[in-house]
Amino acid sequence: MLSKSLLTLAALFVSAVSADPRELGTVLAGNKDLSTYYSLIKKYPEVLLQLPSYAGVTIIAPSNEAFKNIPYTALNGIWNPDDKATTVPLLQYHVLLGTVTTAGLDTGPTYVRSTLLTSPRYTNVTFGQNVLIAKQPGDTVVFTTSMGTRCTLVEGDINFQGGLVQVVDNLLIPPSRIENTTKAFNVPNFLGGLYASKLMPKISDEKNITVFAPVDGAFASVGGSLKHLDAKALARVMGYHVVPNQVLVSSALTNGSRLETLAKNAAGTAPESLVIRQAGNNKYVNSAQIVQPDILLANGIMHLISGVLNPDADAAAPNPTAPTQAPVFPVSTARNPFTSALPCTVSCPVPTTAYNTTAEPTATSTTSVFTSRSKGAAGALATANIHAAGAALGLLGAGMLL
Repeated sequence: MLSKSLLTLAALFVSAVSADPRELGTVLAGNKDLSTYYSLIKKYPEVLLQLPSYAGVTIIAPSNEAFKNIPYTALNGIWNPDDKATTVPLLQYHVLLGTVTTAGLDTGPTYVRSTLLTSPRYTNVTFGQNVLIAKQPGDTVVFTTSMGTRCTLVEGDINFQGGLVQVVDNLLIPPSRIENTTKAFNVPNFLGGLYASKLMPKISDEKNITVFAPVDGAFASVGGSLKHLDAKALARVMGYHVVPNQVLVSSALTNGSRLETLAKNAAGTAPESLVIRQAGNNKYVNSAQIVQPDILLANGIMHLISGVLNPDADAAAPNPTAPTQAPVFPVSTARNPFTSALPCTVSCPVPTTAYNTTAEPTATSTTSVFTSRSKGAAGALATANIHAAGAALGLLGAGMLL
């Protein structure tokens, strides 16, 4: 017999109706391009128990073709629809909190929306791992996820009781940890600097961060000035590139805003701040230009910048007419000043002494899609029991029976 709380949940969900009175099951069953997704929802109905009743949801539904594309994506070799431990988190990641009407999006800005994926095994972002949404010229709507993976809207704004369905051409992939993402975007010296300054793996485990990662060329131009810093001084520099407790997409970085970082002032009494500046369509962090914005991380977001930031030079302003900005450290070239600090992950030498089981773990393999170091049981992903699953079947309505 279903518990009173589950019955209450079902009643609350049904009360959050949209203009279309059709239940979710009816909508999915009536769309021939969603038959594969619909079969997964029927197989794992406990996902529906998480649908919030207060403001509706937006379901990002992969088309049948999207599932055929899996061998050509990062999910190849990982995706297994019979494996509940990976399939349920993926389904959770395809449900956005709140209704997002793609027809109402402005062209240009990047929007960030939370999802139902909250398990610490897969994310370290409060309120659920994020998805980025942007409308491009020509009314093309793109959803961006792990490693810049892009999914394009195929059919939008399909109403159902309690929200909207958006059909896309690929599966959304939960973001990776900073170890994997920096490697994928070819900024190993930034990652190496974090290790050399003893900020890793702490940075990768911090919740809700915004990271400004200098491109490798920026480190090469001032590497001679940085590589001889002791760990404490280097930690101040590297920490100046990390904003804690905020996940800030590029459209939220407004001209003149000041953001506190992990770096402390010279006295160690207060956080150092950096300044966002804008000239035309270009945005700068102090004087370093953002050259590649909006790269999701398992615990936040990363933006690539053109220069290494100096906590003692927050007043440095860009010259918008110059093709490049002057470094804020003394120019002293050194190729790959910090890559030697990266943990060995391939063809590592065998230690001649006993292995220290308390040593820091090495970076997660870049072939991993889900990237937390947590070894928590997969059962934490779904708290519903067999009776809860029955309630979820009811939420789908008559369409489930088709």
